[in-house]
Amino acid sequence: MEKLLINSTQPAALAALILVLTALCFYGFMLFPVLAAGPAFLLLLASARIIIHFGLQPAFMKIIALLLPFSFEVPLIEGSMIRIPTEPLIVLAAMIVFLEILGRPLKMLKDPLHRELMWIAPLAVAFMLTIPFSEMLQVSVKFSFINLLYILVFFVFQARLFRNNKDLFFHMLILYSLGMLVVMLWSIYRFWHWEWNPVVVRGIFQPFYNDHTIFGAAAAFLAALWFSTISNGTNNLSRLIWFFPGLFFTGAVLLSTSRAAFLSLFVFILAMLMLTLKLRVRHLVLMTGGLVAVLILFHKPVTDRLQKIDAISYDSNSGLAERTSSVGNISTDVSNIERLNRWISAWRMFREKPLTGFGPGTYQFAYIPYQEPLLMNRLSVTNPWEVPEGSGGTAHSEYLLILSEMGIIGLAGWLIFLGRLIFISFNGSLGHPSRMMIIAAFAALTTYIFHAHFNNFLTTDKFAFLFWGTAAWLISNYHSKNEGNLLQAD
Repeated sequence: MEKLLINSTQPAALAALILVLTALCFYGFMLFPVLAAGPAFLLLLASARIIIHFGLQPAFMKIIALLLPFSFEVPLIEGSMIRIPTEPLIVLAAMIVFLEILGRPLKMLKDPLHRELMWIAPLAVAFMLTIPFSEMLQVSVKFSFINLLYILVFFVFQARLFRNNKDLFFHMLILYSLGMLVVMLWSIYRFWHWEWNPVVVRGIFQPFYNDHTIFGAAAAFLAALWFSTISNGTNNLSRLIWFFPGLFFTGAVLLSTSRAAFLSLFVFILAMLMLTLKLRVRHLVLMTGGLVAVLILFHKPVTDRLQKIDAISYDSNSGLAERTSSVGNISTDVSNIERLNRWISAWRMFREKPLTGFGPGTYQFAYIPYQEPLLMNRLSVTNPWEVPEGSGGTAHSEYLLILSEMGIIGLAGWLIFLGRLIFISFNGSLGHPSRMMIIAAFAALTTYIFHAHFNNFLTTDKFAFLFWGTAAWLISNYHSKNEGNLLQAD
């Protein structure tokens, strides 16, 4: 465990000092936002300089990984919320990135890894381009800042670190998993306190995970990562030890009762199978085209079948099979009906502003007039400041959320990035010495690529870390130090 955190007492003491300075900056800013802004910036800048000077970047990110499962929201200023203790540390990490890039801008442009990282640029640019067209400018600026901050730190910064620290990703994975284990035990204790009443599952993960669905998504992601990296074991015993965390987080998925998280594990298995069979992108295109054709041809029978499903997701007496099958209940399951309502609202918003959308972060305020009256139910929102119990959320789809808030520009940026990851995993990794790691990373990513059709979690630090961090690990493996000897697939 000592090796996971740091290998000498001096850098550890400096890391502790930096944490104290960051905490002082944060609390000073909360109490006296105007007066503390200047000193807080200088303290953060000094901390960033210290981290760079002593080479503490890996240790600093390990600290963040360990703390992320425990982050929770507190009020900041003017109705804004901040997640502590991690978001102040993430801001500090962003300052480190800027200082490193400013130090060697021209050299970085020649680096293949940094050129690869430019595939995220279309999405980042989409955030900035659509802000001026926002219905709520202040909301869009804050929302874009948070998203770009996560991308910069968890994707760009970590990709740079992973390339030169081959074990860093696994150390961070272990630390995050340990933190989530504690949250899991806390949740089980709360579940026991409520006499195992299934009705309370939605809230037993609070205040660390606001909803059972995000906990389930994180657990599914971790389960996929642990299972897919079993090949790292040097012998059968070590592989068996590697297997147990995957089994544990699969149990966490079941505890969360998140249907999308549970189904995403099957998507993960399918992705692993296709990657193991060395399918290429052209095969995926053919398979997707065939699936779409089948759905079009058999649209009516499929619709009729869905309308006959009567299982309800929130029935406390339902078993796993019934809860899973309730995904297709579009007639009486209020949760599914409200999700359809949100999707239709997002689509109508897109049709009104197809190019730029309504502005990043505005969906939850702008969608209300676009709801379908025939689908409105007890979970439907008529006032964004008075949300019915058990409701909340936004578009319940990462894809439709981007489409409604940033239009075609935003969706194109998101799909370009995903498309690049798909190409690297299926085509670019063939013959690559790090192919197993690339496969493991992408297979884990598929759990959220699928889950993102039903929920959106990338604006939450603890899940943004998992998604963008794993994408960074994939990229860093693809551009490993041995890349000069690789087959030139692209």
